[in-house]
Amino acid sequence: MERGGPGRRRCSRARSPVKNLTCGQGGAVIPRTPEEAAVIRRLRALGVTQSERAEITSYQVEGFGLRYQLSSINAAIGLAQLDHFDTTVRARRRLWRTYSDALHALEGVTLVDVDLDHTAPHLCQVRVPHRDNVFAHLRARNIGVGVHYPPNHLQPAFARWRRDLPATERVSREILSLPFHQHLTEADVHRVVAALGHALKATGGA
Repeated sequence: MERGGPGRRRCSRARSPVKNLTCGQGGAVIPRTPEEAAVIRRLRALGVTQSERAEITSYQVEGFGLRYQLSSINAAIGLAQLDHFDTTVRARRRLWRTYSDALHALEGVTLVDVDLDHTAPHLCQVRVPHRDNVFAHLRARNIGVGVHYPPNHLQPAFARWRRDLPATERVSREILSLPFHQHLTEADVHRVVAALGHALKATGGA
């Protein structure tokens, strides 16, 4: 489960526990209004509107729906973590600030601002020159960097809506996600930043 906008919601090559709050598999939506909640419930139930469906002999389907119920086991995982969410947010903000301070020493690196005081940071992203070479250099040294995300308008699934977005395309060639989750230590962060500095020098980016 990820926390979204207002009102809504180790350094390794293995997949990291990057989510702010996870249910294992699946997710939850926190609606802003009762109207949003009603729409979400209807979508969750394949468009069926009656909540007492099991008690009646028929029902109405008033629109498009999805089979997106979260299993009880996964919901229990999410609820157990929810009690610790404030601690998670504090840890993530502290680590993000540690990255911010450490990255000042690297020329050519721009940290993507996330308005930290109003956000539970999910990613720590930088813009770097020669991104693909830097990425390969770091992955070869077991630093779990990633790219979030290739631009949608260049994906085959969205080809019919494609248009030129030069600023988006330029930034997409520079974006690099650094290892980031609440179980990192400040020493881990400094190790990543040092490795990034070496990668920039090795690839001609600094």
